[in-house]
Amino acid sequence: MDGSNLLAVLLSTIKTRFAAITSRIRLWTSWNFIQSRIITRIRVFFTDLLDVRPKNPKDYYTVFGWMISKRLAYAAVILTGVVSIWYIVAVRHVFSGLIGDGGIRTYAYDDIQLRFARDTVRITGKSGYLAYEGQVARGYANGTGTLYAPDGIVVYQGTFEKSRYEKQGTSYYPTGAIQYVGQFHENLYEGSGKLYREDGSLWYDGDFTRGRKNGEGRLCDAGGGLIFEGQFANDEIVYATFLGKSTMEVNKIYGGARRIWQSDDAYSVYMSDIGAIYSGVTDSGSLKDEVMVDSIYVLSDTFPLGARDTDSLADITATLGLPVYEGNSRVILPEAVSICVLNETSPVMSGPVQMQTEQLFSDVTQVNSLDENYSVYLTAYQNGGLIYTFVSQGRNDHFDFYSISKAEGSQN
Repeated sequence: MDGSNLLAVLLSTIKTRFAAITSRIRLWTSWNFIQSRIITRIRVFFTDLLDVRPKNPKDYYTVFGWMISKRLAYAAVILTGVVSIWYIVAVRHVFSGLIGDGGIRTYAYDDIQLRFARDTVRITGKSGYLAYEGQVARGYANGTGTLYAPDGIVVYQGTFEKSRYEKQGTSYYPTGAIQYVGQFHENLYEGSGKLYREDGSLWYDGDFTRGRKNGEGRLCDAGGGLIFEGQFANDEIVYATFLGKSTMEVNKIYGGARRIWQSDDAYSVYMSDIGAIYSGVTDSGSLKDEVMVDSIYVLSDTFPLGARDTDSLADITATLGLPVYEGNSRVILPEAVSICVLNETSPVMSGPVQMQTEQLFSDVTQVNSLDENYSVYLTAYQNGGLIYTFVSQGRNDHFDFYSISKAEGSQN
């Protein structure tokens, strides 16, 4: 027998010896065998578990004189666990219907489960519309998110704290146009921000306090041009900032339309975009003969008192104290211009003041004389180095406009 035949016989013997082992390994590793063994064991387990008949006294628990089968107790525990697992799976199935696109869970606004939600969710309003999408914590909108109106228009987009607008955000008009971009605190504008008109043009860029323009800011016209740049307080321009400025300095902070009335060396300039008239005389000491502002007339029948406006002289007296002057006075140029401008839109006082004028340019009027019989009633108060003079037709609790000037000797 040659070497090759001997090797073949040897391999055949080895295969024969290990064939049975290989077959067993294949059987044990087949899924059908494993599945069959598992099912068999489960069947035996439950058969034994459900055989709750006690075999001897040791198979009982004694509770308050009652004898309870241990096997029955075990079966009850197992069944309770199975039912609990089934319930959890069922609940998960029910809540899976609340999962929106992208795996974001959706809750009704009054859903108690919302108090335990975290991260990003969707919240529906009372009628079922999408009211909010964003981060939540402890039942509040907390973090970044978007608030929607019932018609689907975005109301606010930005940061929330306890469901209030906070820190950086953007609010929108009902049309969907941007209304404000900037900082918030407790739903109100707070800090720096920008207000926009509904047509998308920038209206105001500056500081806010409690939702009102307060601090440094600038007003812009619809084309983006500067109207006014300076101080604001409680949503109003601080008109007193014009006092003591030259026309050149005024031009730096006011860029809107203007109309000029002049009489000798006195000037009254109507700043129509901010509803005010500044008055002054030519500075004889200036080489450029510039007009220096000595008073500013605000064409409004309300006056800011802190965070509120009032049209009552009684309110003003209660805040500023008794008037330093009160009585009738012959009308002067800036008062006459103020009365005529106001009468262009609605009748005030005793009607326009009659003036003899010449039109020098389209926006410049030379005033040669005023109606000497036209009188006004003045009520003046002094506060903080300023004189506030309220102008009316006669003595009453209301006024048609007011002026601001520096008190004599004041350095403010």
